[in-house]
Amino acid sequence: MLIKILYSYFSLANLIVLAKRIRNLLSEKFPDHPMITSVLDNLELKLVPAIQAIGSTTKHTLTQDVSAADGLRDSSFRSLRDHVEAGLLRQNEPYRLACEALWGEFEKNGLNLYYSNYSEETAAIDSLVKDLSKPENQEHLATINALEWKDELERDNQIFVSAIRKRSAARSADDTLTDMEAFKQLQNAMELLVNVVNSLHAMNEPEGIGAAANEVKQYVSEATTWAKQSTNNTNDNDNGEVVAPS
Repeated sequence: MLIKILYSYFSLANLIVLAKRIRNLLSEKFPDHPMITSVLDNLELKLVPAIQAIGSTTKHTLTQDVSAADGLRDSSFRSLRDHVEAGLLRQNEPYRLACEALWGEFEKNGLNLYYSNYSEETAAIDSLVKDLSKPENQEHLATINALEWKDELERDNQIFVSAIRKRSAARSADDTLTDMEAFKQLQNAMELLVNVVNSLHAMNEPEGIGAAANEVKQYVSEATTWAKQSTNNTNDNDNGEVVAPS
């Protein structure tokens, strides 16, 4: 039976653990075989950046800053929108008429603009703030005691824009692979290694390749079961090293 890895079950961390186990086995059993050594060298070249990339997409501090800033501006928008909407039912006529005029600006720019992607939401909030800053709308905002609310929305949107710019600048200067890029490169190296082992096994050369192939199959089976059980069965220790299952 040929060795086959079901990569769709694996996280990057899980695939790294499996790759390291196979590397250690084959390098110990066949330290001088040129074909095996060549594919192991290639695997090692992909392992190093893969280990560095673990969590790069989700753990980056600036990405967390962007998410927090987006949540802040969403809250500011929704609270002001809801305040205006509530005023549509007021019996106080000047208050109600002010809310009706302001509500039209919200409808124009999107009542649920926070569902848009980052750039579209930024543009929509900029447009809304511009509309709310018109002299007549400033008077309406004053009537419903919401001038500072509009200013807070504008400020929070600019905080988000600043966070996005900082993250973009950091990414431009950072050559660390993303999780997805590292996974694909490591997968390609693993596929090459597995193909070589399968081919050598079929030729029954070098001596001991059959037993080694069976051990690799066992590693793959254990790792696949482990990966299926949890999306995060690989833990990082305090030094950021990947810890393999016992």
